[in-house]
Amino acid sequence: MSVPAGDIEELGFYQQLLNSPYEGIVFVDPQGVIKYVNDSFAQYNRLPKEQIIGKKHGEIPVDENLDRIIQTQEYEPLAFYTTSQHRKMIVSRRPVYIDGEFAGVFARYLSIDPIDVDKNFGQDYIDLITGLQTKSIMYNVNQTIIELNSYKEEFHQANTTRLGIDNIIGSSPVMKELKKRLLLVSNSPSSVLLTGESGTGKELFANAIHFHGNRSDSPFVKVNCAAIPEPLLEAELFGYDEGAFTGALKSGKMGKFELANTGTIFLDEIGDMPLAMQSKLLRVLQEKEIERLGGKGSIPIDVRVISATNQDLYAMVREGIFREDLYYRLNVVNLNIPPLRDRMSDLPKLVDYYVSTLNRKLTQNIGGVAPPAMELLLAYDWPGNIREIINVLEGAMNFCQSSIIDIEDLPFFLRSYPPSSKVEKSSLLQASMDDAEKNQLIAALTECNGNRTNTADKLGISRTTLYRLMKKHKLIK
Repeated sequence: MSVPAGDIEELGFYQQLLNSPYEGIVFVDPQGVIKYVNDSFAQYNRLPKEQIIGKKHGEIPVDENLDRIIQTQEYEPLAFYTTSQHRKMIVSRRPVYIDGEFAGVFARYLSIDPIDVDKNFGQDYIDLITGLQTKSIMYNVNQTIIELNSYKEEFHQANTTRLGIDNIIGSSPVMKELKKRLLLVSNSPSSVLLTGESGTGKELFANAIHFHGNRSDSPFVKVNCAAIPEPLLEAELFGYDEGAFTGALKSGKMGKFELANTGTIFLDEIGDMPLAMQSKLLRVLQEKEIERLGGKGSIPIDVRVISATNQDLYAMVREGIFREDLYYRLNVVNLNIPPLRDRMSDLPKLVDYYVSTLNRKLTQNIGGVAPPAMELLLAYDWPGNIREIINVLEGAMNFCQSSIIDIEDLPFFLRSYPPSSKVEKSSLLQASMDDAEKNQLIAALTECNGNRTNTADKLGISRTTLYRLMKKHKLIK
């Protein structure tokens, strides 16, 4: 049977579109088998089309991100990608549906390497789209990627500080012990329960446990159990399949536990989880598998669980509003984060850190807090903990007209807060400064293996001053 000439022309037109010299195209089926690539894609990967088509995309160095789109079936309109041949690409990846059924992933790749831009576009093409300056745009994007790559190491170091224990400010004895315990449990698969008042920084500890552990290269997924309405919580945690409920995505959706697979899930405000959901969570922790809403089978998972609460879970167990078996499953390792009032020697360091952080946010250059203002800060008991000190400092910095925060910049409630006495406030400030001085001495001596000459050099003081300070803090007789 002959094919009408018009159909042949139309087919040839579509083939020309797909075989564009300007962009690479690939299509993989739901099993990841490559069904189609055009000439440009083959050239980008320096492989003949015959060696690509029919292979699973994981068998040859094509695009490892296609597997993610197969699993999530989520449209990724724009991303940067580097091929195994070190070509920089702008890529879009989208799921394909035929008669409502998922049929695979279609992806398009545009090289932004200057050589390819010159080859594929050239001056004639640039003249054709005058005003868009495609070549210049592509080259600048490429230069930006090169610059970003040059900052990789610097970013990694900054990220380490942001997520690791270095971002947990405090050298008081209780904080030193907590950091030590945190590092000891970071590689363990055991569940961790973080307890403490609101605003003490429990999320920082959860981040640090994940960051320093052997799961740090896998996802860290946070769920605020108090922020998700009860009817949606199960779908949010465990996901759902097509048709699970009215309004469900046709492709279904992965839950937080699936997203956290091989990594860590952080269940914040676990005390607010409804009792019915507690039973389902317990089963997941026991069986190490989840069932999507509307799903037909179980999905195995490997997830470490860190949870946090500012409530007394044990009292809730006695009241029958929190499952006892879930409590013991979550509370294998307990880290209790102390309130700020129990580690006031850390306050000056916290103030310095957050003033510096807020300077960047507010584009200011505040140098710190004047001693009289610091006395007021040290006299207050901070029921809102770290969150409250950040709030107070940001408010004060908005009113500060000089290079240092003083009493008149602080909120009225602090200035009118009933002080113990000026003597007590001054002695508290001095005790805090002495504690910081002693900790610095001990750290320097430890680093220098007790060598006093090296310690004095490190601190920038004379040996005589070092001896005096060591005697002052009873480090020598």
